[in-house]
Amino acid sequence: MIKGKEILLRHVQAAEVETLVDLMNNPDFKGEFTRTLLKSPSLFKKDFELNGFSAENSELFVICNNENEILGTIGHFSTVNYSSARELGFSVFKSDSRGKGYASEAVQLITSYLFENFYINRIQICMPIEHLACEKVAINSGFTKEGIIRGSIFVRGKFLDTYLYSMLRAEYEKNT
Repeated sequence: MIKGKEILLRHVQAAEVETLVDLMNNPDFKGEFTRTLLKSPSLFKKDFELNGFSAENSELFVICNNENEILGTIGHFSTVNYSSARELGFSVFKSDSRGKGYASEAVQLITSYLFENFYINRIQICMPIEHLACEKVAINSGFTKEGIIRGSIFVRGKFLDTYLYSMLRAEYEKNT
């Protein structure tokens, strides 16, 4: 468990798998920039049974408030096989939980976790160029904009350009 001021990050518990897939598949909790592809409940459960969503190259945490209520998810995964870099993906489900700094705190917590526990030099976040809330999270978390990746993600029937933000280990260490 990784504790912050307002939230904590922890691994998914077996009793939460069905609830979590329901939250992830609920169209009311998907913003306009979130992929609408549905997760198969049976495949999601099999993935959990395989490794609890925690493997060498990827890991999924739930973002919880201090009452242990699930607010969203955050995870990291290897970007390409020739690099130790990790990419972050995160989501806060309910609109009344958005804009309160939970995603920024989650990004900061997982960034510290990764740099302090893994032999990596780079963490990155990609987001559609129009996703201003996600861009604000990256900026508030100390990430640097590197540029635009053209047509890199497919969301709601369209290929979207994304911003690429990153943080290097030296930048993290300089600010801690």
